[in-house]
Amino acid sequence: MAVSLPKLSLQESVDRDKIDAVNIVDHWLSALEQHIKTKTEADLSDLFIDECWWRDIISLSWDWATKHGRDAIFNYLNASNTGFSQLSSVKEGALAPMFVEMGSLQFIQSGFTFQTAAGSGIGLVRLANEGPEKWKAWTVFTQLEHLKSQKEIKEQSIDNAVSSENVNGDADPLKGDDLQVLIVGAGQSGLSLGAHLKHLGMKFLIVDKSPRVGDTWRNRYDTVTSHTPKYTDHFPFLKFPDDWPTWLPRDTIADWMETYNETLGLNVMTNTEVTSIEYIESTRRYNVEVQTPQGKQTFSPRHVVLASGLLSPVPIRPEFPGEETFKGQIYHSIKHKSARDISNLHEKNVVLVGPGTSAHDIAQDFVNHGAKSVSIIQRHPIFSFTTESAEKVLYSLWNTPGMTTEEADLLGNSFPFAVLRTLNVGMTQMLAQLDKDLLDGMEKAGMALKKGEDGVGLIDHQLLKGGHFYLNQGASPMIVDGRIKIYRCEDGVKEFKPDGLVLANGTEIDADVVVLATGFNRNILTVEQMMGKKVREKVGDLGFYDEDLERIGWWRPTGQPGFWYHTGSFMWSRQFSKVLALQLSAIEEGLNPAYYDEPDTRSRVAVL
Repeated sequence: MAVSLPKLSLQESVDRDKIDAVNIVDHWLSALEQHIKTKTEADLSDLFIDECWWRDIISLSWDWATKHGRDAIFNYLNASNTGFSQLSSVKEGALAPMFVEMGSLQFIQSGFTFQTAAGSGIGLVRLANEGPEKWKAWTVFTQLEHLKSQKEIKEQSIDNAVSSENVNGDADPLKGDDLQVLIVGAGQSGLSLGAHLKHLGMKFLIVDKSPRVGDTWRNRYDTVTSHTPKYTDHFPFLKFPDDWPTWLPRDTIADWMETYNETLGLNVMTNTEVTSIEYIESTRRYNVEVQTPQGKQTFSPRHVVLASGLLSPVPIRPEFPGEETFKGQIYHSIKHKSARDISNLHEKNVVLVGPGTSAHDIAQDFVNHGAKSVSIIQRHPIFSFTTESAEKVLYSLWNTPGMTTEEADLLGNSFPFAVLRTLNVGMTQMLAQLDKDLLDGMEKAGMALKKGEDGVGLIDHQLLKGGHFYLNQGASPMIVDGRIKIYRCEDGVKEFKPDGLVLANGTEIDADVVVLATGFNRNILTVEQMMGKKVREKVGDLGFYDEDLERIGWWRPTGQPGFWYHTGSFMWSRQFSKVLALQLSAIEEGLNPAYYDEPDTRSRVAVL
């Protein structure tokens, strides 16, 4: 749930011009380290405000956690045995101590480094003012960055025992006990994780059922374009060229992924479909059976990572009364490639069921190819915003002069999700104001829009619902001028008739082509298909938020030994592939013995 933000402002007795941010941060870090060292019974009231938060990613434990309130933070710190120490503020760059004003919020912000028994990390603290000499933490974020055994990539010469002749299903790499990690899926998540595993010197293999790396994008409809800007989407160790467009088209992304694999040498076997995954408890290994053009093969990795997407590839395909009487075409959006594939399109009425991104993109495609009419059926309100406002409000952090991608990632992840939800309401309202003229036109045309006025921000649809929003790539003006018509009905389609369909409110729509842009099943279905119902039940509500408001089983232990799920946008794939790779390496090096030896007591039940 969202939370109320504390009143963070300078006390009247504090002269802003005389604030020594470096000294204040160093003093606070020293006091915190002393508390951790002594593990005193005293509470943390001198260090944290009442409404305080600590978000931790694998530094104070080998897991993700968010703690709210002094008591919860005290217990988490005192329970940690990772050797969290040597806290030191970052003195240069965008993370150096500074006084920050974020709307009505005023605080000192600083990055800091630390050491643990396993390695080193980086964090970020935001300090609120309670008087001339009183600065206390509002939020703290910590994340492990390196293992002590890790070497710089430029000093490494890694032989993963897979040569170029082993890829594309042409050979039988990594037999016996060599294979540590098998990754299923060579999309952005699988490739990013492979890059970090190679950097850590691990033995890994990526398998993908497609003929070529990048086919996950090539197989989508022709007009699909990235819905996040290039500068947020760089891959690990290799950034997109500066002169490429901000919003990358489908084939550019696909070809980049293929080039990325070839450049980094990431051990991908294409034309390789996983048919079964079975855990052998006595050996703590998996039997993974795959089908290649040469026949069946079996691998025995210690870890299996599903990097098969945010959602299952199985579409949600509702059935409607009267479909069998319909004389036209009905198909799910997964089958759409190009409007040019529809014969005599200029004579045909096209209807899209669903108002999400795919529906908008496909509707635009049909308009551009001269369909007689194009309509979208909308049940529930959506968020809609432009690329221009998105760059100003949502993604500006990653395009700030003097800010590195790594610094932006740290700042972006440093807010606990509950706090971020609250902040995002204001950001959503800002988007709506910037796009007011366009949104007014869309509403006049009949589209129902959400603008944050009810206290629900865009982030709820991006991160919780995984849809119900549209970043304008050209369809919104077509709605305004009527080239794309909107039919609004909360109860949706009632039935089909021979020449069209009928909505629940009685509206009849002529149709020759109906595209069901109704989404896809959740990724837990992929887990069940590959690993069975027992594993599905064990991992729980995969991808939803737990009681700590962290994702269940994504990028962290799933509850099934040796099984991991890695997924997300380009940004998430870059950020969290490193986190997952460090966890895998730590287990293999024996730095996390409790992973196998202690019972897993994490809750797998969704809170959000």
